[in-house]
Amino acid sequence: MPMKKIATMLVLAIALILIIMMVFTNENEEIGNKVGMIAENFRLPMNTGDEGQLKDHRGKVVIINMWASWCEPCRDEMPALMELQHKYGADGLEIMMVNMQTYERTLNDATTFIEEIGLTLPVYFDEEGSLADSYQVGNFPTTYVINREGVIEAVIPGEVTYEGLEKLIKPLL
Repeated sequence: MPMKKIATMLVLAIALILIIMMVFTNENEEIGNKVGMIAENFRLPMNTGDEGQLKDHRGKVVIINMWASWCEPCRDEMPALMELQHKYGADGLEIMMVNMQTYERTLNDATTFIEEIGLTLPVYFDEEGSLADSYQVGNFPTTYVINREGVIEAVIPGEVTYEGLEKLIKPLL
């Protein structure tokens, strides 16, 4: 068999292997809102007047906490979330607080609440409910834990605790 023919067959075989690997790799990278999926990116206005998006935090462990100011469990978990950010922020933890504006009684309720408790975490406003829809948020609070590659590790409906979240994030940091 001539050398050119062998080289051509080798190149084709390698190309076929690469194509197969790409197909199987892409299938595992489904974007969505469930554990094991890559968290869908979002861009929202922030309480600082800026805009922010999830993909700005790629490479970090991210906790997304979705809340409303009238929700007692949401209020109760805020100190734990602030403490976690303070303790693990230098290790690569980012906590994103997302206020569900369409569920608030008035548009000022969230801002008043942020000032009232001295919330030190960045707050994003889901003004039109698009994030609530795409992440299918049905309960408040709802918390997502996302690893450094953007994959959802946990979805927690209801109130979280410092200890529970710490147990989830420490192996990811």
